[in-house]
Amino acid sequence: MSDLEKTESTDKFDYLLVGGGLQSGLIALALSQLRPAASFAIVEREEKLAGNHTWSFHGTDVPAGAREWIEPLMQTSWDRYDVRVGRTQRNVDLKYHSTSSTYFHEAVTRAVLASRSGSRLITSAAASEVRSDHVRLQDGRTVQATTVIDNRGPCDDQRRSYEGGFQKFWGFEVVLPIDWPVGNGSVDGSDDKTENLVPRIMDDRVDQSDGFRFFYTLPFTRRRVLIEDTRFSDTPAIHRGDCYKNADRYLRMMTGDRIGLEDCEIVREENGVLPMPMSGLRPVKILHDPGEVICGGYRGGWFHAATGYSFASAAAFAQLIATTPADELRGALALAARQQQHRGTFTRFLNRLLFRMVRPAKRYQIFQRFYQVLPEQRIARFYRHQFSAVDASRIVIGFPPGGLTPMRFLMSLFYAPFSLTTSSPAVQRVST
Repeated sequence: MSDLEKTESTDKFDYLLVGGGLQSGLIALALSQLRPAASFAIVEREEKLAGNHTWSFHGTDVPAGAREWIEPLMQTSWDRYDVRVGRTQRNVDLKYHSTSSTYFHEAVTRAVLASRSGSRLITSAAASEVRSDHVRLQDGRTVQATTVIDNRGPCDDQRRSYEGGFQKFWGFEVVLPIDWPVGNGSVDGSDDKTENLVPRIMDDRVDQSDGFRFFYTLPFTRRRVLIEDTRFSDTPAIHRGDCYKNADRYLRMMTGDRIGLEDCEIVREENGVLPMPMSGLRPVKILHDPGEVICGGYRGGWFHAATGYSFASAAAFAQLIATTPADELRGALALAARQQQHRGTFTRFLNRLLFRMVRPAKRYQIFQRFYQVLPEQRIARFYRHQFSAVDASRIVIGFPPGGLTPMRFLMSLFYAPFSLTTSSPAVQRVST
């Protein structure tokens, strides 16, 4: 057992973070920078933190005062990105950043090693009991803390009662034998090799079966690219073979049929299923009970229900943890949850539109309108989960998607619960 992992049953920390995913890692980085005298520990059941993911975020997703501790996570950065949805092609002038789980693990590990307050990573250690002042591990150890924050995925009750759709994806990070199209096949059609590489976060020029479907591509270098088959679907099932064939077709389309996936070296694969809830899975309103465990990430409802982007909300949550005295934390979190309540209601309303009110073949029109009518700053506020009522109205007021009558729109707005015919085990696979 390494020095990072040595923990006795009598050890006590200021903060104990359960789960070694995005949310716990962000809190650890924020505490290291903003509250260096505080000790923390991360309990993770696997050998390493962060699983196998690529997290991306806009530069505008970074909360005020958080740039210094988030900047080490900006593994790859771009000045802009583009989208192609329906007949809409657009360059979006917002900075975009990505970090891999390996890079993320290394950044958090460095922060722990640099800690002078006795912080620890406790890996290969599953939690069997989580309480507000201690966590019992399956190997019998007990780790105590002044503040315990549970950042694991949704709990059993949340999974059983889940109602909504799913964002599911399978990505192939590949090394190409030729250069990736500069500008990602830029929207003006230029192949000028002097242009910068540009991510494309949405390209729906694929078969629209299994919900709204698009490809997401991140060109890390001219020869190394993440190509991801992504779907906003009614069901959680996803199959590698199907995604491989689709990624091969997309790569051939992007390169003028010069290469397919079999011509590339696949250096990494990632897949996941994220909840896009129509109700529930939102930040709690009241945390007055001192025995109640504070929850972050997906378990606590601190994520963007309509996009699957969790970085902005997780970063804001981490910033709040690190800048609030422990004895004031519950009240501060309750206030933050109340401030986000109307936004959470709206994003769940958008999911009802997408998954229950609009025919699958017409779902792309919702995203097409989003990128047609919103200027960059409104897009930024939406992804940051800080959008205004005017921003929200601009998204939904206008020509409705095919099949969405005024009556169906009102049905979605004044929601009555639906019973999903699909099972929800996929929610269990969410990593925070």
